[in-house]
Amino acid sequence: MSDMALNTAALPGDAGVQTLRAQAAEVFARTGLPGRRDEDWKYTDISRISATLGEAWWSPTPSELSETDFSGIEGLDAYRIVFVGGEFLPEQSDIPEGVTLQSLSALLADDADERSHCLFRLDESAPLFNGFLAANSALASDGLCACIGANVKLDKPLYMVHIGNSTSHILNGLMLGQGAEATLIEHFVGGDSNSAGLNNIATYLRLADNAGLTHYRLQMEGTKQFHIGRVEVKQAGNSRYTLHAVELGASLSRADIVVNLAETGASCDLNGLFVASGRQHIDHHTRIDHNAPYCRSRESYRTVLDGRAHAVFNGKIVVAEGAVKTDSAQSNGNLLLSRNAEIDTKPELEIYNDDVKCAHGVTVGQLDEDQLFYLKSRGLSEEEARQLLTFAFADEVLVGMDSKLIRRFIEQAAFSKLPNMSDLEGFLE
Repeated sequence: MSDMALNTAALPGDAGVQTLRAQAAEVFARTGLPGRRDEDWKYTDISRISATLGEAWWSPTPSELSETDFSGIEGLDAYRIVFVGGEFLPEQSDIPEGVTLQSLSALLADDADERSHCLFRLDESAPLFNGFLAANSALASDGLCACIGANVKLDKPLYMVHIGNSTSHILNGLMLGQGAEATLIEHFVGGDSNSAGLNNIATYLRLADNAGLTHYRLQMEGTKQFHIGRVEVKQAGNSRYTLHAVELGASLSRADIVVNLAETGASCDLNGLFVASGRQHIDHHTRIDHNAPYCRSRESYRTVLDGRAHAVFNGKIVVAEGAVKTDSAQSNGNLLLSRNAEIDTKPELEIYNDDVKCAHGVTVGQLDEDQLFYLKSRGLSEEEARQLLTFAFADEVLVGMDSKLIRRFIEQAAFSKLPNMSDLEGFLE
């Protein structure tokens, strides 16, 4: 995939932002895009992006969709924040009390606002840094910048919907003040038309002391779309972060989840579900850095693959020197419904301290014949038994969701992709 010089001159921002854009473009020119020779990208071939979108793969394109093409999660009561083709639509959005929220485009139009300068900072030494992140910093023209005040507890989720089948670069920042609590839903959707594009998005989350954030990241884009995402979290003392990452759409998707447990008592839970079919490719790299004592992390990912789908999971936990009493556990289960499906999985522990409790495990296989036999002996047909076992395997990672409404929505969307799994009413009770 050949690289081109990124033209940032026409993009919004004052002189300071333009300098930061130019620096990011220089980093991109020097580092280029990741390739199969890079250890963190050896199983993900991004050449299909340029093969589909052309050599100017990074160039923003308009979306053929609009906000009327998407109704959202039925029955969800939330503060809605709408982006179409990478552009924030204020008339379709509402902002709760206690939250300072502006679009990145509005910040860039205000030369006096320093928050936009903070969002454009680029750290090449950051874990899982790559050229897509540099391109995002160079080219982002819109996104979300939100601050939730100290001790504010939102009564409804922030529902951030990204609609489009286009190419866009989006940069988000969300900060929770001391003792604040919120739920964020990032929902990426797009039609299955002949149009294709790239959604290159970075989301930076900062949690102050005792803050709590539940984060749903639902990637359900069109079958010809490409998705490159990064979520970077920094947590202060006794803060709590829970992620529910669901990957169902796009031709090729990659997400890097980087969590820094920076102060004593911080905790995180990362949960992920991949359901892929056809020739879909899904890649998640996660990294949790235990940089302080008495921090806790849990990680559970499940994958269901059919057809010639290919998934990649790499979960790395790093325990720094001095991070005593670390408590960390990681698991990755993978179910292959087809002989042509493929999973590359690599759980990692890197520990520089003796006084810790850490564990990890991985399983790869097909449906258990003994379990199938048992269910059939109880009167279920072969098809019913396979449906039930597949559902139970994947749903195990969804049971921890606080919102039953979102859980049911994901179950319906996920299993409707698989053969003979479109009718789930018998399971959704």
